[in-house]
Amino acid sequence: MCAKIEKIPFGQLPDGREASLFRITNEIGAIAEITNYGGRLVRILVPDKNEKPVSVIKGYDNLNGYLKDGGNYLGAICGRFANRIAKAKFIADGEEYTLAANNGDNSLHGGINGFHVQLWDARIEGETIIMSYIAKDMEEGFPGEFSVEVAFSWSETCELSMQVTATTTKCTPVNITNHAYFNLDGEGNILSHKLRINSNRYIPIYPDAIPTGEIRFVKDTAFDFTAPKTIGKDIESGEEQLINGNGYDHCFVLNKEEFGDLVLAADAHSSKSGIGLRVYTTAPGVQFYSGNYLTSDVPSHEGNVLSAREAFCLEPEFFPDSPNQSGFPDCLLQPGETFSQTMIFQFY
Repeated sequence: MCAKIEKIPFGQLPDGREASLFRITNEIGAIAEITNYGGRLVRILVPDKNEKPVSVIKGYDNLNGYLKDGGNYLGAICGRFANRIAKAKFIADGEEYTLAANNGDNSLHGGINGFHVQLWDARIEGETIIMSYIAKDMEEGFPGEFSVEVAFSWSETCELSMQVTATTTKCTPVNITNHAYFNLDGEGNILSHKLRINSNRYIPIYPDAIPTGEIRFVKDTAFDFTAPKTIGKDIESGEEQLINGNGYDHCFVLNKEEFGDLVLAADAHSSKSGIGLRVYTTAPGVQFYSGNYLTSDVPSHEGNVLSAREAFCLEPEFFPDSPNQSGFPDCLLQPGETFSQTMIFQFY
């Protein structure tokens, strides 16, 4: 028995183009749904400890919800540069570029018309859905024609794999992630979820969420998730960094020997549902966001509007503001090179 892929109409964009939903049902009947609008994860249904299907990510039932999603980036592929770039400016190959400022004075998740609001081309190859998009030279201010492809697959062991490849015609910064919002109970807040992050260091931020340039050890702070603890244990501890982020909204530096190694980034679990999530990535960091500003005007799958800390994100990525931080890993892609990244969400 193989995974089954269905292509389903998902709604119409204001310009008349039609979006599609791709539903993958694996060998045990667990379901992953992806739309080519923003390359978004729409729904993931996996069995809980009583074999009851639980929707473990937040999403909407149709395209209209995503068109009204605002700044949540629900389930989206974010790029060309996910997270923030300070003052919406950077230098590449000696030239300064100015981006769309859509987060105060800063650029966030690729700008106003980033990958999250684009209609991606999509095709099915065997048991894989391949989505592709070509960003024009200077689209949202970024240099180079940028061709990106994401291959989605859903295994019989409930591993959702996203293989990203990209090329450019000019030197450009690259940071691509998936912005899924997880709730392993399907409802309620996520403060009782236990979380472990494979990181001894994190990146502190200013109140506008731009990195200070430091890399700090997590030991003896609220950011120490080296052993499993509940998300809510220290979230109201009053530490300056938690005040700056209104909770957790920080990049953690992953423990790995070689840049590009595929490692376990984080492991979350709910004792209520018995469902766990492991996140693997080749990226150097993972952004842990505790859903501090999550809100919606449109009901999600469960029939309720979204509210703060009802879901959390674990976004594999380069560090925020990397183009402007000399001490962070190099995120610049050169012509003739191929960017590649693996993200895996494994449910157990």
